[in-house]
Amino acid sequence: MGVYWRLLRYLTEIKREIAIKVFLCLVLSATYIGQAIVMAMAVTAVWAGGGFKDIVWLLAIALAAIVVRGVVSLALESYSKVMGAKIKGKLRLLVLDKIMDLGPGYLSAKRSGKISALALDGIESLEPFLVNYVPQVITVALSGLVVGAFLCRIDAVSGLIVIASMMLCVVVPYLTVPLINRHIVNYWSAYSVLTAQYVDAVQGITTLKTLNAAQEKGMELKKDATRFYEQSIRNTGISLLNSGLMLVLTSVVASVTVVVAALRADLGIMPVTGITAFLFLAAECARPMLELNQQWHASFLGLSVAKELFEFIDTEPDVKEKDHCDTGSLDRGLPSIELRGVSFSYREGAEALKNVSFSVSPGSTVAIVGRSGSGKTTVLNLLLRFYDPTSGEILLNGVDIRDYSLAYLRSKIAVVFQDSFLFTGTIADNIRMARPDASEEEIIAAAKAAHAHDFIMSTPDGYRTVVGERGMTLSGGERQRISIARAVLKDAPILILDEATSSVDAESERLIQSALNTLTKDRTTIIIAHRLSTIQHADRILVLDEGRLVEEGKHEDLLNRGGIYAALIAAQREATE
Repeated sequence: MGVYWRLLRYLTEIKREIAIKVFLCLVLSATYIGQAIVMAMAVTAVWAGGGFKDIVWLLAIALAAIVVRGVVSLALESYSKVMGAKIKGKLRLLVLDKIMDLGPGYLSAKRSGKISALALDGIESLEPFLVNYVPQVITVALSGLVVGAFLCRIDAVSGLIVIASMMLCVVVPYLTVPLINRHIVNYWSAYSVLTAQYVDAVQGITTLKTLNAAQEKGMELKKDATRFYEQSIRNTGISLLNSGLMLVLTSVVASVTVVVAALRADLGIMPVTGITAFLFLAAECARPMLELNQQWHASFLGLSVAKELFEFIDTEPDVKEKDHCDTGSLDRGLPSIELRGVSFSYREGAEALKNVSFSVSPGSTVAIVGRSGSGKTTVLNLLLRFYDPTSGEILLNGVDIRDYSLAYLRSKIAVVFQDSFLFTGTIADNIRMARPDASEEEIIAAAKAAHAHDFIMSTPDGYRTVVGERGMTLSGGERQRISIARAVLKDAPILILDEATSSVDAESERLIQSALNTLTKDRTTIIIAHRLSTIQHADRILVLDEGRLVEEGKHEDLLNRGGIYAALIAAQREATE
């Protein structure tokens, strides 16, 4: 029941919306109850020998109730849409904030398709419970008390039976919760896995086609789709069983109410005219019960998703900020960088860095090289605080980076990644992400500095050209130059180049290298290099091997030593010959 109570606690944040929805539901219910009462009065009047003129005003009230019900129903449906959009928007922002809080360190171990399913379809499935079921429970309780009180005035025993029966109809569905939860959790698990598989297939379509693996992937999807279908059938069976149970229960309740009323009228305990009221209002008691049961069924999936949603929201980030952070030490001139005895391992894996220590003087350029898996990218991840070291410390301007706020730290670091990610949108919007308040002139100046202006102007709409998902409508070199333009626009004092020229053609490499030479001036720079020809003029070169710093020095010195760096240079020269 913890999930239910937590959802209810969340409702306190939208109590105003809930109150308005309940009010509209009560008005709607009042039109049904009022219509039932006046119709009972009309029938009683006819039985007593009254004519049309005696009941015309009652019929007018009933007609007015129908008109009001139509207007309120329209208002209720419209408000429910607005309320649902507002609640889902709040929840999605909550999930997005959590995703940003957890960062790459957490998300790299998760399937993006499953997280997308949770943030989109999962939150969508919470709408029936939050928007419809909870207000309906309150409405049923209040309207039930009103109807029960009215019937108690006619006959106390029959009225109490109605109230008790309505309470029973509210409670009975909860008895099936354990069975429902087990199957719904399996249903959501099957759905999220299927969604993740589809996302993988779409994102990897080029690889699947190249490897002729589309058929094998299709078989996996078919297997997951079959599992999802089987879970759907099971859920349908449970839903039908529950619906049938409620339908029988409400029918029995209505019948028992009328029979008891008739027996008491026959015994002279209740007036015969009271039976009419019980006949009409017994049906009115059953209607909201059946509606409540429908909303309960619609809420099944959302309730199972809520458990996974709260588990995700409760996940503690690997990297946390201190209560009082330094927000000024990096503003005093060009910063220095120092690693002292840094070791790190990804979760339970082998150590990626082992007691690494080095320093980068303000305004200097240091290159980090090594074989694949030597720990180069790990240094980048630690500097950006995607992770914290297992031991040791990283200092910027002599201050442990854990003492800086994450936003302040990252605002002082510009990164050009090996695989530049562009978002769907215009080229200008993608460059502007580095500094949202940048003017158009500043964006153009940054693009020119990155040697991107000419190719941008050759596109159909220039800076307003929309790039496709992940920027795949552009070449690798073009994407890389836009990434460099971002770094230029950000104008951060620390620059990190993550193998920025490793996957481009010779002409693009020439343009990119020219832009990088300009960009590194008057900045503290770390270059993570794959093409060693690009870092020969670095102030210092660090060589990592299996997580250890094994060599450091200038290019010529390292070549003369004949160590790992010299072997890497020789291997690359041999590969290009």
